[in-house]
Amino acid sequence: MLHSWLTPKAAVRDVGEHGHGSFALEAIRAGEVVAAFGGYVVTSGQLPDFDEGRVSRSIQIADDLYLLASPEVEDGDLVNHSCDPTCGLLGETVLVAKYDLAAGEELTFDYGTCDASAYDEFDCACGAPRCRGRVTGDDWRDRDFQMRNNGWFSPYIARRIAAQHGREGAAPL
Repeated sequence: MLHSWLTPKAAVRDVGEHGHGSFALEAIRAGEVVAAFGGYVVTSGQLPDFDEGRVSRSIQIADDLYLLASPEVEDGDLVNHSCDPTCGLLGETVLVAKYDLAAGEELTFDYGTCDASAYDEFDCACGAPRCRGRVTGDDWRDRDFQMRNNGWFSPYIARRIAAQHGREGAAPL
């Protein structure tokens, strides 16, 4: 039984020194679900009990809750980060295509749209023109980042952004 899922319209491929990534095998329509993340819910205090690889495949789903990936790497875990992503979050654990994707395009999402803590910060090598150079748990605080990713944040971050702008309970921007 798998914990994470990758659309049959995509497959995992080797991307050299960056490990593996997921690529469209055929056209994928905007809004179509491309991946769903699963695993085990843990707190930040529990994260250090697990190996770095497993933690790096996990995502933050609430202020102090993380969806820890399964011990084995699954295809659904292998959607890489990009500062100019092809996919975005729908809720906490589902990824959809942000626009129509052609066969061969890599499925990516911006990890800053779900991570608001320092558990998995890293230097970015995505190569996007607007690459931030480093992905951190504070990226969501930047107004420009908020505008570029409006509508694609995990719900707990969207609530933080709304509160930051004095719009508690309102849409983020």
